[in-house]
Amino acid sequence: MRRPGLKSIWAVLLAAVLLLGAGLPVHARPGFFNRDSGSAAKPLPSSAPSGKLQEVAPPGAVQQLRQNLQQHRPSLRLIAPSNDSIVTSDALELRFEIDDWPLSSDPELGLGPHVVLQIDNRAPLRLSESNGNRLKVRIDDLEAGSHRFSAWAAYPWGEAVQTPGASIQGRLHLWQKLQGTQPERDAPWLVPVSPSGEQGLQPLLVDWLIWNAPLQNLREGDGRWRLRISIDGDSFLVDHQEALWLKGSNGAGSHDIQMELLNGLGEPITPVFNNQLIHLKAASGAKPGWMRPRLSESQLARLSGSPEPEVLEVVESTPEPPQRTEEKQQEQTEQPRDLPQAELKAEAVVEDEVDTQTTAVPQPTAPEENEEQEPEPLIAEQPLAEQPSKSETARPTPPTPAQEKPAESQQPANEEPKLKPSSSLGGSARELLNSDGRLRKP
Repeated sequence: MRRPGLKSIWAVLLAAVLLLGAGLPVHARPGFFNRDSGSAAKPLPSSAPSGKLQEVAPPGAVQQLRQNLQQHRPSLRLIAPSNDSIVTSDALELRFEIDDWPLSSDPELGLGPHVVLQIDNRAPLRLSESNGNRLKVRIDDLEAGSHRFSAWAAYPWGEAVQTPGASIQGRLHLWQKLQGTQPERDAPWLVPVSPSGEQGLQPLLVDWLIWNAPLQNLREGDGRWRLRISIDGDSFLVDHQEALWLKGSNGAGSHDIQMELLNGLGEPITPVFNNQLIHLKAASGAKPGWMRPRLSESQLARLSGSPEPEVLEVVESTPEPPQRTEEKQQEQTEQPRDLPQAELKAEAVVEDEVDTQTTAVPQPTAPEENEEQEPEPLIAEQPLAEQPSKSETARPTPPTPAQEKPAESQQPANEEPKLKPSSSLGGSARELLNSDGRLRKP
């Protein structure tokens, strides 16, 4: 005989189980980087370059340029066409906008800061000219179908700028979209970054971009991806996004660089998009400016796209001949150094005035006679002793030496000299003469 109370108990228990199970989360299928690898599995450890490869410091010019350009924060955007759009044209025209990145190119030093565009696995296009902050590139030989592209701000030597906003990626479809020919929207894919010029210069730049790859090494054992790099047969593993400078391999010859994206256990991730090979041809011609050990201030400004510093012109004085130099030194020693130039001129003027006053002392001269006055006859009655001689009358007074009398005691030039009487006769001399000029008799 069945008990009706037992059925009610089972019904209550079943309802409770259903209610409790409704709130449990649904676990998604493991993706590329969240697969449960088991508690015993450990991430594959990274390794340093080995064999012929040796990690070295970048060239001196690269260090200068990096320090000069670190003040910029480039921002790159796609203007047209929009991402994941279908283009119905035989040619593809892409337009970008770049801010805070000084695009430049110098005819002597080479390419400066620029923007790199890479479509699929085609050769990268380097853009260094813009209209304001707008960039435009036209591609005429693109195949119909779906394509992926990457664009990034690059340093003069080709390394990609890793700051946020400096790089973009997307997909475009020419005429029609083809399913399965490109990575999924959230799937990781690898882009090797070639050095500027695509030449095998030493030291060798090794750089890359990984899209949709999560940050790692945030905690211990957090290794969800690895990158295997093989250069001319020597390989190593890296677990961080940072460019490398390597030296050793084939010197300045050609190089083959292979990059493989792996998960934390070393298993390949979608090899069709993440196993890439780039070939660098042997170096030829002059080395670019960024390979120099050091740049001058002018070269640094030209290669980094900065205004050149103002250079002050230095006028070099032509050295004088030794003979003229000796003459100048002799003149300087002869000229008194304890008196200013103005005092020397004043003394010279005073000496000239003293000499002039000395020579300008008035001499006693005979009184001027009227042209109509007749000559006086000789007076016989005058004693010879009392009559002064002509030589005594005409003899000038000797000048006083300048050193014995001061200049102030000299006789003024406009004062008439005093003359002694030359005769003792009184009255007029005409009263003693006749009309014919003879002496009048008493």
